[in-house]
Amino acid sequence: MSDETVSISESVSNFNTYSVELRTKIDGILKQVLLVSGGIQTITIGAFLSGKAPTLTAEVISLLKLGWLSLSISIICCLSLMLLQIFAMVQVGLKQAKKLQELRTGVEVMTAWLPLRIFNWCVGLTAFFSCVVGVFLVSKAAIHLIGGNGVA
Repeated sequence: MSDETVSISESVSNFNTYSVELRTKIDGILKQVLLVSGGIQTITIGAFLSGKAPTLTAEVISLLKLGWLSLSISIICCLSLMLLQIFAMVQVGLKQAKKLQELRTGVEVMTAWLPLRIFNWCVGLTAFFSCVVGVFLVSKAAIHLIGGNGVA
């Protein structure tokens, strides 16, 4: 379909659909990162700090500490991003309310403040990559515990 045959209202509808789908995917990955980070922390902290904990070498303890720290950073970033997304939605809502109060007509793309959007992306990417690093470090510690010291 060429650009000339798509009406403004159809374009707006398509953009709204895209925005909802993107937010749904972001929410989904946030929930997965929270589940993985929290789950691994819970399981490993319980296993390694229980009365039947394996003997931990200094290297394994260091890997676990760094892994748990990375997973904690991931959880904190996920929760922060969820709150920041609410702030962004409130800001968009306030812009829309102002437009309606002033009886302005026409199509207008309502987006959150650019620095907030950039900050949200940074926080979200930090959450994701901290989770990946945390999973790697805890997995590496587990490999060391079962005798796989040859793994990089």
